[in-house]
Amino acid sequence: MRMRCTEFRFGVVSLPVTLLATLSAVALSAPSAWGLELAVAGGGKSIPFPIPDGRFELSWIHSVERTEWRETFRVDRVGNILRVASEFASAGAGLPDRVGEGETFRMANGKMRLEGGSVAMGALRVRLSDVSRHYLRVGGVRVDLNEAFGDGVLTIQAVP
Repeated sequence: MRMRCTEFRFGVVSLPVTLLATLSAVALSAPSAWGLELAVAGGGKSIPFPIPDGRFELSWIHSVERTEWRETFRVDRVGNILRVASEFASAGAGLPDRVGEGETFRMANGKMRLEGGSVAMGALRVRLSDVSRHYLRVGGVRVDLNEAFGDGVLTIQAVP
């Protein structure tokens, strides 16, 4: 069953009110010791983002295959970001060709899914561009990272 997501776009005028409302809704969902800090390289804007259940997803369009790619992460008790699942719709350039230790592979609804592993990622660095369109999903909220931060390198790290 798919979780219903509300798309969240940052607008120049509505950023503070919309951001506050979204962060409040996510923060009230459930308690967690960790949140995320999203920051653009070079000292640009930085946004704290609560992750009530310690899990979040990043999705984007694969630049070669032009299909959606989605990765699920969780933050462990000491603040490490762990990749726990990857989901994609095509096999080709830059896509997994084997199952790692502790992972399982399954196919459903035209998507391939690797899950069960816990790959420690540390801080994530994401190259944002209109070619790939990146989204963050937390607690039913979908954030358009390209619209929020523009082109550039975004760092996502766990913070207490």
